[in-house]
Amino acid sequence: MSDPDRDSLRQHLDGTEYPCGRDELLRRAAAAGGGDSVLGSLGGLPHSDRYNDFDAVWEAVSAKHIGGAP
Repeated sequence: MSDPDRDSLRQHLDGTEYPCGRDELLRRAAAAGGGDSVLGSLGGLPHSDRYNDFDAVWEAVSAKHIGGAP
């Protein structure tokens, strides 16, 4: 599975109300038509974490794809 790019992830999370957790991010992205790379990346985030804004989501997704969580 390929990593989503920042613009694609932002597009699929447009309108998300923060702070929120992984499940809300997945609901929003799925409703916006997010594909495997978007949904897979978000689905791999820790269930218990909360994200204050898109930048926090991007940081977590990026860290996961380069070898580890922050």
